[in-house]
Amino acid sequence: MKFIEVKVRPIPTSSSDKGADKSLKGASRIYVNKEVLYELAGTALENGKPCAVEKTLPDGQVTRREGSLWTAADPKLSRAVAQMSKAFQDACEFKLGDQVKVIYSGEKTVPGAEDVLLEDITADQPSIRGEDLLFWARSVKGHLIGLDDVFPGLVLKRIFADQIYRNFKVISVNGSNTVNARFNPETTNVRIQSGGEAGIANEPARPSRLRLDNIPGLEHQIQELNRLFRLWTGQLRSPATPKSCGLVIHGGHGTGKTLLLNHISKTGWGTVHRIQPSDKLSSVLDTFQRARENQPSIIVMDRFEQLIDKERSNRNAVIQAVGDFLDKLVDDATAKSERPKILVIAACLDYLTDLPTDLTDIGRFEKHINVPLPDLSRRKAILSSFDLPLPPESKDEILTRLTERTHAYNGKDLARLVGEASELWEAKLGELEDAESAITPEDEYISEKILLQAMQTIRPSAMHDINLKPPPVHWDDIGGQDEVKKSLQEAIALATVPKDRLLRYTPNPPKGFLLYGPPGCSKTMAAQALATEADLNFFAVKGAELLNMYVGESERQIRQLFQRAREAAPSIIFFDEIDSIGGQRSGFGSSGGASSSSGGGSGLNVLTTLLNEMQGFEQTQGVLVLAATNRPQALDPALLRPGRFDKLIYVKPPDEGARTAIFRKFVATRNAAADVDVDELAEETEGFSGAEIARICSDAGLNAWWRDSKSEEGQGITMEDLMKEIRIAPRMITREMLDAYEAWAKKFLKGSI
Repeated sequence: MKFIEVKVRPIPTSSSDKGADKSLKGASRIYVNKEVLYELAGTALENGKPCAVEKTLPDGQVTRREGSLWTAADPKLSRAVAQMSKAFQDACEFKLGDQVKVIYSGEKTVPGAEDVLLEDITADQPSIRGEDLLFWARSVKGHLIGLDDVFPGLVLKRIFADQIYRNFKVISVNGSNTVNARFNPETTNVRIQSGGEAGIANEPARPSRLRLDNIPGLEHQIQELNRLFRLWTGQLRSPATPKSCGLVIHGGHGTGKTLLLNHISKTGWGTVHRIQPSDKLSSVLDTFQRARENQPSIIVMDRFEQLIDKERSNRNAVIQAVGDFLDKLVDDATAKSERPKILVIAACLDYLTDLPTDLTDIGRFEKHINVPLPDLSRRKAILSSFDLPLPPESKDEILTRLTERTHAYNGKDLARLVGEASELWEAKLGELEDAESAITPEDEYISEKILLQAMQTIRPSAMHDINLKPPPVHWDDIGGQDEVKKSLQEAIALATVPKDRLLRYTPNPPKGFLLYGPPGCSKTMAAQALATEADLNFFAVKGAELLNMYVGESERQIRQLFQRAREAAPSIIFFDEIDSIGGQRSGFGSSGGASSSSGGGSGLNVLTTLLNEMQGFEQTQGVLVLAATNRPQALDPALLRPGRFDKLIYVKPPDEGARTAIFRKFVATRNAAADVDVDELAEETEGFSGAEIARICSDAGLNAWWRDSKSEEGQGITMEDLMKEIRIAPRMITREMLDAYEAWAKKFLKGSI
């Protein structure tokens, strides 16, 4: 017997292989690397060899299911993974990322399916009458003809007969709940489990175990919930086992909290009791009492932060009532060494800020699960679940591109987006029908153009109250500064590359970039161009804006800023005038030139919070932190160590080539006379900043307009107009200033540019 340990991965939906998730044909196929197949079965040319898949549960028990070995379509598939269909994962209770063991026992062929037993799992329909069981069995058998193998747990949806649809689930194959066998319409006997006396609908049995089915895009949360729900079954083996019956689901608006609560409520495990934010205290206490007397029960408290809102007059009494009830449940669990069959589950926006410490003590709401904004893979799963009518030949590519464009969209936003796209598509078809125009094959599907049009209307909720995009500045708008542009473009690559690929090369990739240099040299414009060209979510804030008169408010704003940037990743946080909040702390080697952050305890707390948020690659993966300052020498050294601002980029005054580019672009886009010599202008403006040159051009153009407006024939902007402004314009950048920047940079020469 040979085996290999692998992680469960999905079959790519773009695969043309018949074992793709969208089809049940070949659903029990286990796709592995070609070399792995050869090592296990001794051949890489013969697919379909029977195998077994084992998973070890946390309690030490081993679950075993059978399948068949196949070579993966992707020749570069890692040896450490095996691709499985969604139907097989659900049947075996496997989750993406699970570590499993694929075993080859030496059998040559998959056995034949002699007997297949199914159960009717249709919701909202009466049970099948005894005299109709054979009729439905024949209908199911006709559906199975299109499959290769059948296995326990296989779900067959929407079997149509007798003017209704029913869903069925395979209970056993050949009397076993693990066997995978080859279906043969001539020899396989298909039976449907009898559900009682003919003509009488059965009362559905209450499941003995609280367990959730998968929700696309919330796989991780479902897996964690199911892990916690196992504790509601059986004896508590250790006195130290947590006995709390409380659980909190938290996350931003539209991330799926209510969806999870409703999903839990529909399991049928217990009677559902809902507590609304507007309920009186007496009603809350009555609900608790009824739930305790009628177990199993599920108490659901959505929008929990509103139930205990600070504006509520009896807030403390409600908090105490909830805490006391959870304590009683712990006492019941301690007395019986078994957790009561009561689940108290609440949902709120932020576990740390919405729940008082009284309710997060041991035995109360100590367990919590976060539902963040969906990342790339979750957005792909959510969008795929809507099953939009997209062109079949390019469906996966369109979904992939749409997924990449919808960062910061939550689940509700994605639902609104596909709804808007569907509405636009329906309207287009309606217009064609009204005009009696022919509907082409392309019109039968929602095009990518329609999806992009819908995105213009449906914007991400998480970005409604912040600067989603900076002013549209492009690299071409910035003259020169090629080294700066190159460094920032490399920074974008680090923020968007998959984490696992990057960590193969470096454990600490840079994530913080500090732009420093004289005023007016395009530091802020470079940050805006970076966000525009990279198409990332852009969080722009001036350092001074974060300083608030209320104690603790500034720190909270910084934490929220980083939290929202992480949820909207890939994104950029840009701190303009970073020295206003990142100044040196007195007593730590500062020379007395500290910024306002050293002026009091509040400023010090703000700096400390900023340092903590920037620390750690894991927390800020996908978030690029960019800052600009004219006074780098005022910054606290802790901000400049590796792990925070790793790269220091000197944005120097424009050289002659950059100045030429600035004048050339101005002349090309304005009414300029033929005598304007951009090379001479560049020579005459040595030492000027980019902003000062822009001011020279603007003033020269304004003066030329006043002159030409008084005559019938205008000269346009002449060389003399520009030279006049150059002669009177002050140079703000001094030699001493440049020397100071160069002297400061020598302290950090290795990471400077």
